Amino acid sequence: MRSTLIWLIFWVTVIILAIVPNDFSFKIAHILGFKDNVNAVIFVALGMLFLFIYYLSTTLESVENRLTELTRKIALENREKEDNAK
Repeated sequence: MRSTLIWLIFWVTVIILAIVPNDFSFKIAHILGFKDNVNAVIFVALGMLFLFIYYLSTTLESVENRLTELTRKIALENREKEDNAK
C-alpha cells in the first residue's frame, strides 16, 4: 500500500508538470526560495530520487534479513531431520 502511494504521488506530480509546467514549477521555486523555476524542479527531482533510493535500500535490507532468517530456519530443520534419521 505504501509503495503504491509513493508511485501514485510520483506520477501525479509528473502529470501536473506535463500539463502546467510553468505554474507548478514557479510555485515550487517560490516556496523553496529559488529564483529560477528550472533549478527548483531539478532540486525537487533530486530530492525525490534520494528518497526513492533510501526506500529501495531499506526494502532490500529487509528482504535480505528475511532471506537470512529463512535460510537459517531451513538449515536447522534439515539438521534436525538428519539427526532424527540417524
